[in-house]
Amino acid sequence: MIIVISYFSIALIVFIFWFKSFLNDRATSKTDLISWIALIFGPLIWPVVLPLSLLQITSKKSAVQAAKSEQ
Repeated sequence: MIIVISYFSIALIVFIFWFKSFLNDRATSKTDLISWIALIFGPLIWPVVLPLSLLQITSKKSAVQAAKSEQ
């Protein structure tokens, strides 16, 4: 339960940071729907993407280490 709360707390912090950056960015249109979708869904899906990317990185490291040890 604490992990879920931590993930969503960090997602909220990421959303606030991205939202401030989005509002301060003069090059991005504030009426562009794709920008708003990315702004909203990015922080929501990072709790899924982050563990998967960490798993992929660690599996690549272990594969490289195994290949080095075989040589």
